[in-house]
Amino acid sequence: MRRGDVVLFVAQGDMGKPRPGIVVQADELGDTTTSILVCPMSSDLTDVRLTRPVVQPAQGNGLRAASHVMTDKLLALRRDRIRSVIGRIDAATTERINAALLVVLGLAR
Repeated sequence: MRRGDVVLFVAQGDMGKPRPGIVVQADELGDTTTSILVCPMSSDLTDVRLTRPVVQPAQGNGLRAASHVMTDKLLALRRDRIRSVIGRIDAATTERINAALLVVLGLAR
């Protein structure tokens, strides 16, 4: 898995159903980590905010519906929680996610 991959995963608790997410962990960490940082996605667009960029379905990203990236719900998932890679986001979407993560993590000053 690489940064920018759209994956299907199953988390525990409230997010326990299979859902898409975007890998945001740096590729430089390689495959040696036991977990992967993922931003979950939701097609429920009722709570869209600055920190939740919307991604439209497109050839290559594997999405079936417009979805927002919940950068404010960043998850560290065990690798076995990730079922499959279904696509990849484009460079423009990556930049929007990066900007949202800077806000969520308090690094945008």
